[in-house]
Amino acid sequence: MILETLSKWIYEKVSNYNLFMLEENDYDEDDGLNDPAIVLKHQKYKTRLYIVLFIVKIESKTVVVYNITLDIFDGLSFKYGQNLLCPCTTTTIPLENFVSNDISIHPVCQSYFIDSEWIDGLYFKNASSFVNWDFRKTAYSQFKILSQFCSLAKETIIQIQQNVNKTQFITIELLSKLQVELEVDAHVQFHKNIALGQMISFLNYLKTTITGNNFVSALGTNHIFSVESGMTNTHRAFSQALTLAISELSVVDPCGVYGFTMATAFTSLSIDEIYISVGPMIAIRDIPNSTSIVDGFFTSCTPFESILESTLDCLYQTECLIWLSSYFPKLKQVRIL
Repeated sequence: MILETLSKWIYEKVSNYNLFMLEENDYDEDDGLNDPAIVLKHQKYKTRLYIVLFIVKIESKTVVVYNITLDIFDGLSFKYGQNLLCPCTTTTIPLENFVSNDISIHPVCQSYFIDSEWIDGLYFKNASSFVNWDFRKTAYSQFKILSQFCSLAKETIIQIQQNVNKTQFITIELLSKLQVELEVDAHVQFHKNIALGQMISFLNYLKTTITGNNFVSALGTNHIFSVESGMTNTHRAFSQALTLAISELSVVDPCGVYGFTMATAFTSLSIDEIYISVGPMIAIRDIPNSTSIVDGFFTSCTPFESILESTLDCLYQTECLIWLSSYFPKLKQVRIL
């Protein structure tokens, strides 16, 4: 009997429990709810909702861990993720203090092909007398430019290293190994992109300057100089832009406009057999099908443009290098062959 009475009492207390009971003067006549029963009902609903939310609310707990090691940090980071806080006492540190560089340079730039002994072995005093697509005409100049490109690349690498080493790594929280690697890679890539942009701009500037000002190659690769004799025993020197003959009557854009690119080879044909006059221009006939070409090397309006188009495949082939020595006698004295 007592238990039943106690149960009813508890039920009534819980049912009528109201944390939001208003004083008589607190009721707003403009509230729209003038029925006391409805107001009381809403107050009880709010009370029950408040009690439930109060009971199930999430509490945060801070646990301080001392003597942190990398393994402990990785374990806590994996378990707690963004909830893990590990403030740094030092927020900036130069990358050179903990980053080492593993630099890879193009094999050709580390080879004998950019040394003076190899380059001098390609020199012909009468190089300008060869036809354009004869490799003997531009080989020396192409490798000379290639050597300079390699030197420029090495200087650029040194500059990138210095810039990366001076970069300050900034963080207010301890980062995981993966996060640090991503941050460092981003810094390195940033400086590489800057250097690449500068290099491309420099090359485009050279190409535009050469083409825009109609610079004439000393080897006669973009203009052919001739001497015309007059009827009064006078002579007139003039030059004609060089182009590539598709046929006897059809040519591509000449040097100084867009120019052309073609493979290189070796020939015993004379200039008169290779060049033909097409209007105000001189055109060069394409390489005969029976002629063996030099793999990976091309000729264009200037040696500078030629080396930019080349892929240097011949330098990776022993047979091709031996073949070159038969046309460049000085190479037989170079120890690489």
